[in-house]
Amino acid sequence: MATTTESKAEKIPREFAEQTSMNGILQIHNSKHLLVKVFWLILVLTVIGVLIYQVVDRFVEYFAYKTTTQISERYVQNLTLPAITICNYNRYFNLTSEVEKNATQQLSFALDYGLAPDNLTYFDSLGNDFSLRNFMTVKGWQLKDGETLIYCATNELNLCDAFNFEPVLTNTLGLCWTLKSPTVQRRDGYRDGLHISFDVLQPEYTEDPLYGKWEAGIKFQVHSPDVPPQVDVYGQSVGVGLWASAAIHKTQVQNMYAPWGPCVRDNENLQFHSTYSLPACMRECHDKRIMANCSCRDPSMIHYSGTRECTVGEVVDCVAPKRIELEDYVGPDECGCSQPCDEVRYSSTLSYSTFPSQIAAVGLLPILNNSAITAGYLKTNLVGLSVYYDTLSITTSVESKAVTASGLISDVGGQFGLWIGISVVTFFEIFQFAYLLLRHHLCNPDKKKEQQEQTQEMDNVETGDVRK
Repeated sequence: MATTTESKAEKIPREFAEQTSMNGILQIHNSKHLLVKVFWLILVLTVIGVLIYQVVDRFVEYFAYKTTTQISERYVQNLTLPAITICNYNRYFNLTSEVEKNATQQLSFALDYGLAPDNLTYFDSLGNDFSLRNFMTVKGWQLKDGETLIYCATNELNLCDAFNFEPVLTNTLGLCWTLKSPTVQRRDGYRDGLHISFDVLQPEYTEDPLYGKWEAGIKFQVHSPDVPPQVDVYGQSVGVGLWASAAIHKTQVQNMYAPWGPCVRDNENLQFHSTYSLPACMRECHDKRIMANCSCRDPSMIHYSGTRECTVGEVVDCVAPKRIELEDYVGPDECGCSQPCDEVRYSSTLSYSTFPSQIAAVGLLPILNNSAITAGYLKTNLVGLSVYYDTLSITTSVESKAVTASGLISDVGGQFGLWIGISVVTFFEIFQFAYLLLRHHLCNPDKKKEQQEQTQEMDNVETGDVRK
C-alpha cells in the first residue's frame, strides 16, 4: 500500500483557502467537480474586475480635487460699517490759467491711456523741486465741512465731519476720500446707516471730454478696511441731483487651499499690507515692476518712501504706459497672487431718488449761507449717499473637499467589503500567503530538505510494507 504525503507547496495554498476571509476562494479550492470550480473561478474574477473598476473610479474622483460649498446665514446683534471710498469725477480744481488747465488735461490723457501728450512744458517750468504728488493733492477735490461736505451723519444722529475721511490719491480719479469711521449699525435698514451729501463743484470742472471724464457726480466703492480701494474698477456712480441708497450685505468667504481651491496660504505675506487680499497683492506686484522698469516711484504710491518720486516726464514716458501694460498683460498668475483663503466681500444694491427736493432746496439755502448758491445750483451740484445693511446678518460661504481622505478610505473599504469581503486583516492574510509561497520557491535549502524528508518518508513506508 503506497501513500503520499502533502507537500509544503500544496499545504500553503490549502491553509490560505481554509483560513482567509476572502469570499469565493474556499469554494474554488474545495470544489470536487471541474465545472463548479470553473464557475467559482469565473465569478471571483468577474467580481474582482468590477471591484477594480469601482476602486479606480473612487481614486479618480478624489484626485479630481472637487469641492463643495456650504452657504449659511447668521443673524447678529450689530455690524460695523465697512470702509467707503468716494471720488469726484473731476480731478483738478482751482487751476489759475488756461496753460495750467491744458497741462492737466494732457496729463490726464497720458495717465488714462498711456499715450504721450502734445505739450507738458508747463510742468517743466515749475522747477526741479516740483512734486506731481503734491500738485495732484493740492489741486484735487478738497473735502471741507459746510462747503464740499454738506452733511455727514450715522444713525441719523451722530454727526461726522471731514476729519473722519482719509485722502487717497489715484491716477484716474485724482484725490479721493475714504471714510473708515468704525460706525456700528444696530438695526436693520436705512435709518441706522451712514448718510452723507457733497457739493461736487461742477462749475469748477476742468475735465475735457477729449482728454478725461464726461460725467458729473461721484463714484464710490464699499470695501473692507483691509483691502485697498479700486474705485476706478469696482466703483458705482451717483450723478448730480440724485441721492443713492446703497443697501449692502456682508459675506465671509473661506476658500480651499491648493490643489482643491485657489488659495495658497504660504504665499499670503505682503510687504506693505498686514492683511492679504488679491488687490493688495496685485498692487504691490505692479508697483515693484514699475519701479524696477522706471527707476522711480509713481506719485500715487504711498509706500516705497526711500525711492525717488518720478518727474512728470518719467510719469508720461514710462510709468503711465507701463502701468497700463501691466494691467492688460500681467495678471495674478504672473504676479504669483492667488485668491485669499479668507476674505470679506460686500455686495450692494442701489436705488435712487431726486435730491434735493424743492422744499429741501429752499431750506438748505440759508444753512449754506452763500448768496452765490441758488436752488438751481443745488440741483446740478449736490449728490447724496446712504450706505446701510439691509439685514443684520452675515452670509458665510465655506469651501470643503468633495471627497476627503477618510471618505476615500471608507469608499474603497466599502467596495472591497461589498464585492469580495476583504478587510484590512484579509490584506495581511494575502501578504502572508504571498510571502510564504515566495519563500518556499526561492529558498533552495528548504526545497532540498523537504525532498529529503519526502524521500525518507517514502522509504520508511516501503520498508514497512516489505516487513509485513
